Formats: sequence, C-alpha cells, structure tokens
Amino acid sequence: MDLALIVIMSVLLVGYMVFKAGDLFSPWTITTAIWLAIVVMFQFQGDLLYPLGSQFHTSLMLWLPIFCASSLITYYVYPKGSDPSTVSRQVPDINGGMFTVLYVISMVITPLYLYKIMQVVMMFDPADMLNNLRILAVFGDESYGFLNYSYVLNQVLIVVALWRYPRVPLWQLLTIVAAGLMSAFAIMEKGMLFFLFSSIMYVLYEKGTIKVRSIALSVVTLVIVFFLINVAREYTDDSDSTQSTTFLDFFAIYVLSPAVAFERVTEDLSTQFGSHTFQTVYLFLNRFGGDFEQNIKLQEFVWVPLPTNVYTVFQPFYEDFGYRGVAVFAMVYGFITGWAYRQMRNGSAFGKCIYAYAVYVLALQFYQENVMMSIVQVTQFVFFTWLITQEKYYLRFEALRQ
Repeated sequence: MDLALIVIMSVLLVGYMVFKAGDLFSPWTITTAIWLAIVVMFQFQGDLLYPLGSQFHTSLMLWLPIFCASSLITYYVYPKGSDPSTVSRQVPDINGGMFTVLYVISMVITPLYLYKIMQVVMMFDPADMLNNLRILAVFGDESYGFLNYSYVLNQVLIVVALWRYPRVPLWQLLTIVAAGLMSAFAIMEKGMLFFLFSSIMYVLYEKGTIKVRSIALSVVTLVIVFFLINVAREYTDDSDSTQSTTFLDFFAIYVLSPAVAFERVTEDLSTQFGSHTFQTVYLFLNRFGGDFEQNIKLQEFVWVPLPTNVYTVFQPFYEDFGYRGVAVFAMVYGFITGWAYRQMRNGSAFGKCIYAYAVYVLALQFYQENVMMSIVQVTQFVFFTWLITQEKYYLRFEALRQ
C-alpha cells in the first residue's frame, strides 16, 4: 500500500477518534497517533536510516485497524456508568491502610535496593559509575530478594498518589516520586522515567488540569532529558571522540530505528509454541524441572545502519506466528485496553490506576513489546494495584461451619 495513503488514512482516523469516540488517552487514539507520528517522521529522516519495507507496512496495516476495532467494540459493548465524562475525573476511593503499608515498605526497601547495587558498582571505577550501573542491570545475575519489588511498587504508588492528590499530601507524593527516581537511577533505565512522565500526563489530563499543548511541550522536554541521560551514561574513550552519539543519532536509534529493525526479524522455525511471546512462561517451567527452549529478553543488535536491539511491538508475535500472530495479538491488546479504558471512564479506582500502565505500554509500542515480554512485572503491578484499590477485605468461613 502506498505510504501516502497510510498517512492520509491515519490522519482521518485520528481526527474521527479524537472528536467522536473518546479523548486523547483512549487506546485507539494513542495507537493511531503513535504510528502516524512514526510514519510521518520517516518522511523527513533523509538517509539516516534504511527505508521501511513491506514487512513493517503489512504488520502495521494489520495491527492498526484490528486493534482500534477491537478496543472500540469492547469499550462500547461493556456497560457504561451514569456519566463517564464526570465520573472519570473524580478522586477514586482506595484502601488507605493498605496504601500506607505499601508506602512504608517502599520507603524502606527502595533506599536499601539502591544501597545494595551501589555496593557492587563502587567496587569498580567510580568515574564510570553510570555506565557500570547499566551494565550491572542488564548483565548482572545477582538477586536482591524482596528488594526487587521496589521498582513495581513505586510504579503503583505513583499512579495511586497522582489520582488521590490532594488527598494524598504533597510531601508524600514527592517522596513517592523520589523513590521512583531512585529506582530508575539504580538500574540507569529510562522506563521508570517514561512511566512517571506518561502517568503524570495521563492523570492530569483526565483531571482537566492540563491541555494538549502542555503535553506536547512536555514531550519535547522529555526527549531532551533522555538524550542528556544517554550522554551521561555513555562510555566514550577519550582518544576517540567520534564515538559520541549526536542528538539525531539518539532520536533515530530510540524512536525510528525499531520500525526498520523489524524488517530484519524472521519467523522462528522452532517447533515450540510461542517460544518468544511466552518466554517468561517457559522460564518458570524450566525452573520447576521443565526442559524447554529459553529465549532471553535482551535482543541481539542489528545495524539499520545505526545499531539497535528493539523491534517494535510486532516482534515476538511475528517471530512465533507470522502475520497471523500480529493480527491475533492486535485483537488481544484491543480487548484488554478497551476494557481497561471503559473501567477508567466508569470511575473504577482499579480501572483508573491500571489504565496508567496501559498508557505506558501503548505509548511505547513503536519501541518494543511490554506486556508478554514483561508479564511478571505486569502481574505484580495488577496485584499491588488491586490490593490498594479494595476498600474492604472480606474473609468467609462457610467451609469451616459445615
């Protein structure tokens, strides 16, 4: 299909969805806007990257309409509340006791987690501390037990505190944000920063506090901050300054290169069902005595011609099942996010908080897959969110009475 036609169709679809079917943060609007931006930016990247090919275009034309249709159908079929436009802005009710317990736990284990990591990192050259932090996070095999929960716990607390503010005092919100930043620093990973950013934008927009212009300016600021972080953690030999990454290189590598890299992805000939999509499941099965093929989350680098090792959301589904996998999981993504968005618009505390993670996942679909490939973290996020948003807990003992 001609690229110009894809752009025109996307523009028309975005316009319809924004004004007729949901707000800026609806799943169909985020998805269409993200891919529209990627396709348009490729028209101006010149010769920095290789051109997009048919494999990407075919996957996109499967993913976009199937995802949007399934999310829209789920959203409108599921029963709605009395007035979603006002209920969705209300401060959600939570279990205050559980929030306090998890808050205290976070304030204790987050500094301990950072301290444990710094103990290892400071054994090496302090001048290259930031780079060593990232190397340890990617290639380290040490486990910190319960301290590892600090990352996802801070994500949950950030979303809940943002929705509850000003009922959650400002000092408490700031300490939660600080804990989240400590978690990001501990592994020199920009995911937490992006999660914090997307959650703030999502909650403030839904509350009616900010407008689209503020979000656009914030996105530009975030890109600059990410570039500075990348420069800070980049190891560069003083004798060869040509290794330094320019802003255009950074932008191409982290924003545009995944779509080109996806062209290098091939279908896996393994007979094991969904070995890439369900790699976490096979990891657990192997730990309990199974003997399955195990793929690692860290991908190999390819040159496009810049080096990259991320391949868009399509990658695991295409590797395992080809174009059918892309189509099926577009539907799965659509059903889940459409349901979560309806829950949010109906005023559900659980839906409001859990949809923050959906915003984060959908905003990064041009980069990599963040649900099936991170299913443990997603499950933990859902579990801790469910604990906090249950106003009351009930214990039933009918079996003991019999």
